[in-house]
Amino acid sequence: MKRGSKQIGVLFLSLVFVGCSTKVAEQRLYGRFVASYPFGTDTLILNRDGSFLQEVVIKNERPVTVHGQWSFDQKASYAHFHGLMIVDDGQGNLSNDWRTQTSILVEMDVEMHWFRIVMESAARYPYVKQ
Repeated sequence: MKRGSKQIGVLFLSLVFVGCSTKVAEQRLYGRFVASYPFGTDTLILNRDGSFLQEVVIKNERPVTVHGQWSFDQKASYAHFHGLMIVDDGQGNLSNDWRTQTSILVEMDVEMHWFRIVMESAARYPYVKQ
């Protein structure tokens, strides 16, 4: 392998590693995340005080807004939510009870994907930091 080709390969691998790192600092999570579905949008605003606001806008429906609490496990890279509405049924469709605030703990993985912070990265419609 020529030296130039080797350097390009190392540069490419470095960019992949940096672009897809799984570690995210908590202070980078504060702000707005949006999941965009074919049927509407789900916006999460994560506040520094551990509260969040969720606004769900479904086509031909009135927007629904709820408040809850969130925390972040930086070591495991998971955000934990109390009082979240579950909009997606896990198959990419609108959940039948999407207006219901959950009483259970909801966990979402948090990762860097090409310099963007993403929650629920394996979901069909992940939350992307705006």
